[in-house]
Amino acid sequence: MPDQEKGSQARILVVDQEEWCRAFLSSVIKLLGFEGCRLVNTVAEALAALDESPFDLVITDQRQPEYQRLLENARSRHPHTRFIIMMQQRTQTHRLFYLEQVDIVYKPLSLNEMARKIRHAIQQKNLRQAEEELKRMKQEALRLFLG
Repeated sequence: MPDQEKGSQARILVVDQEEWCRAFLSSVIKLLGFEGCRLVNTVAEALAALDESPFDLVITDQRQPEYQRLLENARSRHPHTRFIIMMQQRTQTHRLFYLEQVDIVYKPLSLNEMARKIRHAIQQKNLRQAEEELKRMKQEALRLFLG
């Protein structure tokens, strides 16, 4: 299962009350070769971590108290952060479909599905950054050409 991106510098924040879940996700993230994983129990700890630095990906459980506040706060501080929300039931997803940069997984968690979702979220974040850098470079080139 190791990814070709061994040693990637992606910063991932895992927010879950359950020790087994944090341990499972930490293992998946390490198997994928991503460094910079931070594990916290509460939204308050997550917000403190976001104060310290941005994260590329935040993984949390929909049952986490105040998870909605976490999403809104993280998005307002760091608009390019991606999210994976773990849910128990498939019926609640309609509330999250409108949110950009949010992916959903259902419990019980599958190693392969989590690995795929994490890898995809980081790839999408990197793609968006590359697109923004290209746009910036084009604007700079145009400015130099016309200037």
